[in-house]
Amino acid sequence: MKALRIVLMTHGTRGDVQPLVALGRELVRRGHAPVLAVPAGSADMVRAAGLPLEQLPVDWREFLASPPTPERSWVTSSDSAEFLAGLRTVMAAHIGDIARTLFRVCEGADLIVSGSLTEDIAVLIAEAQKIPLALLHLFPVRPNHVVPNPFVTSKASTAPGANWKTHIEYERASWEMRRAGVNQLRGAFGLAPTDLSTPLRAQQLGALEIQGYSSLLMPGIEWPEQRPFAGWLELEGEDRALAAEHGLDAELESWLDAGDAPAYFGFGSTPVADPAAAVAMIERATGELGLRAVVTAGWAGLPAAAVGDPSRIRVLDSADLTALLPRCRLAVHHGGSGTTGSAVRAGVPSLVASGMLDQPMWGELVRRRGVGMHVPLHRLDTVGLRSALWKLHDPRIVGEARELGRAVRAEGDGVEQAADLALDFVHRPFLKACA
Repeated sequence: MKALRIVLMTHGTRGDVQPLVALGRELVRRGHAPVLAVPAGSADMVRAAGLPLEQLPVDWREFLASPPTPERSWVTSSDSAEFLAGLRTVMAAHIGDIARTLFRVCEGADLIVSGSLTEDIAVLIAEAQKIPLALLHLFPVRPNHVVPNPFVTSKASTAPGANWKTHIEYERASWEMRRAGVNQLRGAFGLAPTDLSTPLRAQQLGALEIQGYSSLLMPGIEWPEQRPFAGWLELEGEDRALAAEHGLDAELESWLDAGDAPAYFGFGSTPVADPAAAVAMIERATGELGLRAVVTAGWAGLPAAAVGDPSRIRVLDSADLTALLPRCRLAVHHGGSGTTGSAVRAGVPSLVASGMLDQPMWGELVRRRGVGMHVPLHRLDTVGLRSALWKLHDPRIVGEARELGRAVRAEGDGVEQAADLALDFVHRPFLKACA
């Protein structure tokens, strides 16, 4: 088999980029030539993984860590509509540069694999350059009867057709806001305007839509053949080390061995209004229950200096969750797709302290599945955190989390399965975009 040139593209935070880094490493192992087109804030991770990089405008890490201003109040908003509006405003200022860069990078490619935030651009490039297109979805973004559109509501309905309807309504409203911009880009790349929304256009082109999460957290969800499940795409072993996600060093191993399993705390790329206060809350709540805790600083920069008892509370810059979480008793996290997947695979209960976008959806799925609890991050205080930590020790929750972890691990390696799906798709002519 000849080496295929495969463009992996996305925008957003580390949680958006890391699954494609994992896929890129797997494609290299199979003798192919991936190139990753990602935003500046994740460029170091791509370089560390030894993958070719095309850097896109907007450093989300720098942007989210900047001091708050009235114009940027949406950054810490728990309102997904407000957050999405702010996100679109930022992206609109750079969309032309992003599209031109991606159009150039894709020339001569054998396959495009796109995350959700570059989907509009990926679809028109696939059409213009006649390149097979695979989309990677990290949560359910198409109409289904089990999980509502997370940008509309995180609360699933039992009413017939209600969950399906949320996806239709969201895409209709979202397309109305995006249509003019998409058609302007289509014109710039020699394509006629379209009234079809991006999901419908992708379907018309025969795009593969890989589901990068497990169906076991959402029983009953079903997709057609062109939307197969791969499972969560996690960096593991050598790949994590290469991507600057260090394993458990000797000092941390010694600390873990010296006492009871700790509670894990980490909020990923989610902004935290007062990082020092968050650390103090963690220390108080765990202290009242006699728990040890390990905290990852994340993009919010939770400060180790705020810890009063560093022998009981360890703060790390980052951590290999695939190695750390199985050593923990529970996980308190923001509800990003990847972190939720890591906690589920590890078989530990979760408290999802959600921010925005798909995070409340994952919190509700965890709660409904009986493997944890959900509370919006902005409502979390010491009393609520202490209560949740106590409840997560319920043997029923602990047992359900353990069993779900076993079942998800038995599904196999999501990265390998995503690579199998993508490479098989390239060689199925009847599905090639614009064949």
